[in-house]
Amino acid sequence: MAANAAQEFDLVVHNGTLVIPGAGQIKADVGIAGGKIVALAENLSDTAKETYDAGGRTVLPGIFDPHIHIGNEQPYESEAETETRAAILGGVTTVGIFLRSLEDSYFDHLPAFRKAMDERSYVDSVFHPQIFTERQIAEIPGYAERFGIRSFKFYMSGMPGIVKSVTDDVLLHGFRTVASLGPDAVACVHCETGALIDRARNELKVRKPEGTLADWEDAHPAIAEALAIQTALYLAKIAGAHLYVVHLSSRQGLAVVRAARRAGMHFTVETTTPYLGINSGDPNGFLVKMVPPVRTPEHQEALWQGLLEGSINTVGTDNTSRARATKKPEAGLHGSRPGLPALGTHLPALLHYGRLRGVPLEILIERATRSPARVYGIYPQKGTIAVGSDADLVVVDLELERVVRAEDLQGMSDFSPFEGKKLRGWPVATIKAGTIVARDGKIVGKPNGRYLPRKPAPARRFEWFRSAEA
Repeated sequence: MAANAAQEFDLVVHNGTLVIPGAGQIKADVGIAGGKIVALAENLSDTAKETYDAGGRTVLPGIFDPHIHIGNEQPYESEAETETRAAILGGVTTVGIFLRSLEDSYFDHLPAFRKAMDERSYVDSVFHPQIFTERQIAEIPGYAERFGIRSFKFYMSGMPGIVKSVTDDVLLHGFRTVASLGPDAVACVHCETGALIDRARNELKVRKPEGTLADWEDAHPAIAEALAIQTALYLAKIAGAHLYVVHLSSRQGLAVVRAARRAGMHFTVETTTPYLGINSGDPNGFLVKMVPPVRTPEHQEALWQGLLEGSINTVGTDNTSRARATKKPEAGLHGSRPGLPALGTHLPALLHYGRLRGVPLEILIERATRSPARVYGIYPQKGTIAVGSDADLVVVDLELERVVRAEDLQGMSDFSPFEGKKLRGWPVATIKAGTIVARDGKIVGKPNGRYLPRKPAPARRFEWFRSAEA
């Protein structure tokens, strides 16, 4: 779009190479006014109140991490600030938050959750409540109507002391209720078969009371993931629900996904940057313990192939921030806790490990921006660089190398799963709603995030999920 000669811009991002999902790489300036992108053209900087010179750098849409957890370690209000601070420094401008209330109605908590994101967050957010009870299922239409929520999560296998599993009958009831909201509503599922996981964990405790990170994979066998995906696909088909498989971790699970796609099923699959960048031989040991576990390199390579070919549609982090004191890596195989902070390293890890494997930059950015924005109903407001879209951008130096240190990430955690690793490709500026909020590893602006209620939308077309072509 050519700029109007009389147009005055609040900010112009000048002389960068834009990566626009579906369009490719384009040399252009980005003109911003009122928090929106209003022009894409050459030589806009002469009419700008402020100019950011992106010469020699790459300009991406703000990254949308569709899968994070906050408030599990410190009060929600506190992590709404600290973890989104790490996010914005890392180029993430929008997040999907899996809220947790094991028994209570979410009506008791949603106003406070929303207030925290509106007042303290550096990034925009959508909510995915985790559903555990029949009462919560009955209230799903109310969550949609009153808070604009269109996505919900179910655990087929829980985690002892953290969350409980739901049985297949409850899952089917939940799917039917989500589907009743309309074709845009999404049922997110943690796909592991609970009975298989319970037996595997108990047997591992007897067989290996002590062990290494590599042994943790035996507590969550890949067949449990593959079987659960089959079950979830079948129940979602019966219910007419849009299934979103969270954090795919295994080649066996990917094989089920591929078979279902060949059979013509439309659903969405996500993996995470910890799975793509870390394997079960990692020297950081139990600091990278998570559920499902990081696995052997053969699984990791399968996930990269799935991301490249389009069997895997989106990439997130499953960020669950912890401190070393509560992570307790010294407690070993069975005593250390799952969960790790990954927001600040999400984009650098994707760029570093993806380009090492020859995955085109356009595909990496598609999976981290437009695809999740489409699924969760916020595209083209988010997920692209286009006139009319929110002015959320990240300027990246693709050749910048940094060694990961937790203190540089500025979240609440005092460790990173990528601690000590050198990653190539880091943000040098993050623009949120038209304001430069992070620059050269420092926060230079105030929190300006907000919660995004979503309205019902017509049926979305899912053809883009059937191949790597977006």
